[in-house]
Amino acid sequence: MGGDEISKSGLPDMDAAAKNKGESVGRKMVAGMSVVSALIGLGIGYAIFTFGDTKAYTKKIALVMQYDMQYAYLAAFIFSRMLSFVNVYPMIWKGRVMTGKSGNLRANMSIFREYNSDKIVVLDDGPDTGRYNRANRSLTHLTENMGGLLIGMLLACFCFPFPTLVLISVFSLGRVMHQVGYSNYGYGAHAPGFMLAMLSGNALDGLLLMVALKGFGVPI
Repeated sequence: MGGDEISKSGLPDMDAAAKNKGESVGRKMVAGMSVVSALIGLGIGYAIFTFGDTKAYTKKIALVMQYDMQYAYLAAFIFSRMLSFVNVYPMIWKGRVMTGKSGNLRANMSIFREYNSDKIVVLDDGPDTGRYNRANRSLTHLTENMGGLLIGMLLACFCFPFPTLVLISVFSLGRVMHQVGYSNYGYGAHAPGFMLAMLSGNALDGLLLMVALKGFGVPI
């Protein structure tokens, strides 16, 4: 399943120091993917507003303000960031169960134990069943994140129609790459698609926040 030394339980053999280190790394990842990624998204949104068709964007934002819809844009941003947090939060505790070298074992969203036994039950990683399981893991990952994206797409396309089209196209490409890479080649091959999808999703959040900030008169 990976490069770890597997214990009799079926999970990586991790001592207390390894567990604490894994948790620490997980906490840093949660902070980075929750806060830093939002700032990167805002930076992209600012660049789109500044170097794109600023006049047209400003006109649309003025219409948003006319109907007090800046509240809706801020609400969509908050909802999307909440989804981002709750999706990465399990990484904290994942670091106490498995390591970055655990390979396809990391596809497991839950770890089961047989009743009245010490035997751990994980996803089958056989040649065919492994591909099937990882393909569905990628699908689940999409459904975990798409709620905020759908809301954001509908709102952002009003003020930023073409940039929204580009971002959704990049997100879609990233998700296809994620699923094909994960299912066919295993853990690690999903990373390029993950990065594309995450970056474009964060940029969409940045557009939502730009409209909200402009709507509330924040000088940005």
